[in-house]
Amino acid sequence: MKLLTLCAGLLLMVSSCQSVEEVNPSKENGAKVSADKLVGKWNPTYIQKGKSVDAKWETINTLVALPTIEFTADGKFLSDGKPGADCCGWVGNKYTFKDSKIIFSDFNPCPDVACIAIACDGWTVQKIESDTLVLESCFNVSKFVKAK
Repeated sequence: MKLLTLCAGLLLMVSSCQSVEEVNPSKENGAKVSADKLVGKWNPTYIQKGKSVDAKWETINTLVALPTIEFTADGKFLSDGKPGADCCGWVGNKYTFKDSKIIFSDFNPCPDVACIAIACDGWTVQKIESDTLVLESCFNVSKFVKAK
């Protein structure tokens, strides 16, 4: 009975995804972006897509709120106002930004957790405007808006 309820819940979540318009390419797409445009707090929009060429934007439904991310002028990366490094880290507490690529450093050690090695060399800024940020992370492409 529990398995049937779980399957029905998953089916309901998957079927409730809504398609969203394709993001128009920015004039800065593929061009060098200055780090000062990246600095600040960015709220998740819950709009994501896969990394495949034919992936479409979708609004995701999640039971857990996605964190606000922040890039500080002094090179710190924060998640909901706290150091952003996660355990098994492909995201660190510090970042450098060059040629539209965010490279993380200052990772958290996780001595009591067996981590799966995943090749991930940072995030790529696909689009950045005054109030919109599109980031390609290790697993997907996500859209953020500048926090007010």
